[in-house]
Amino acid sequence: MPKRVFVLTIALVICASLISAQELITVSKEKVQPEPSDQEAVVYFVRPAFMGKAVKIWAFVDETVAGANKGKHYTFATVPAGKHLFWGKAENVSGLELEVEAGKTYYLKQKVKMGGMKARVKLMQIDAAEGEKALEKCKYTTLTPAGEERGAEIVAEKYEVALEKAAKQQEE
Repeated sequence: MPKRVFVLTIALVICASLISAQELITVSKEKVQPEPSDQEAVVYFVRPAFMGKAVKIWAFVDETVAGANKGKHYTFATVPAGKHLFWGKAENVSGLELEVEAGKTYYLKQKVKMGGMKARVKLMQIDAAEGEKALEKCKYTTLTPAGEERGAEIVAEKYEVALEKAAKQQEE
């Protein structure tokens, strides 16, 4: 009997995650890939791995939500030239500071790791060849109004943690 309860609990958690993800993000049928401008860079957050597919990994630039990805999805942000904090949130927070140049494209991979209760993320910069290859595998996602709201809540709760994580990563 306890085994059935465990299996039912796991199934309910997975279903709740899928429903929650659908309410917060929308998957586009078309790829959206903007060109950088003479004043801004384009930064892609790609999650080409299937592992932990149902778990959302959030993407942020400074104190702004860029989007959220499930497995095999991507989102992007256009950002002014200069130094920015790029960060992700899953079970944990992972951040990195990056100086971007106008007119260039950057790729940040949301590397998925097993966590205690759900997937963990490690945000890492990848080169253009790997980034383009990852984009080919992925579908574009955007946030719903509920997703925008949830993203703003995460910024309020975790931005300081992201700053600390980015500082630690620079030391390594």
